[in-house]
Amino acid sequence: MNTTISSRSTTPQLGFDFPTGMALSAGINKSGSKSIPDLDLTNPTGIAAGEALSRMIVDDRVLHMGMTTWRALLDRAISLGHTELYPSESGQVGLRTPGLRFGPIQRMPDLGPQYVIQSIFRNRLDSRLKTEEQVKSGRVIVQGTTKVELVVLQETMTLCLFLGRKQIGALELDLDTLTAGCVNDGASQTAASLTSKLAEAFPDEDHLLITRSAQAAFDQVLKVLGIGGVK
Repeated sequence: MNTTISSRSTTPQLGFDFPTGMALSAGINKSGSKSIPDLDLTNPTGIAAGEALSRMIVDDRVLHMGMTTWRALLDRAISLGHTELYPSESGQVGLRTPGLRFGPIQRMPDLGPQYVIQSIFRNRLDSRLKTEEQVKSGRVIVQGTTKVELVVLQETMTLCLFLGRKQIGALELDLDTLTAGCVNDGASQTAASLTSKLAEAFPDEDHLLITRSAQAAFDQVLKVLGIGGVK
């Protein structure tokens, strides 16, 4: 998901100020600054959206939180029912209440959409698992008769590998192993970590294809929980 960062340092029309006198981990709204350089990208699970957003300061005058972090601001917005992503006029991604045309947050940082989806995913998964033992994807074709299926529990998910109708292997993964769109980013450390685990667990299979199929299966799980991408 590519977003455009404005060169302006304040957004008074939205009620958000980005203080220039503070040392920030990311140059919010500064042209050309899209990364968090001081985060440990060697972490096997990749850059954590929540960790990054916790280091990004914002002065909120829309939800009346004052000086806070982007993570706290998005948590507050989600709790108020703003759970739908949408493309804003600035070319970035905003957050709104489903059914409305606009929302209180019209320009999120690059990692904002990913964090929103992860947060809503955990919330809705918790609610679903109160009445069901697990949440499953459908079986997604890898190639030929080889397919994958995800079985999601409270803190883990299991990737099941099938040859025809017969299950030939399974790999337990942390719940945050897959994130929305993680495989679509060629530089994703998350996707690279998953591919490495699959290569070890299924050495005779095409682990790159399995990685892509696992992402498609995770997207199905999101749909089961009523979670979509940008509208």
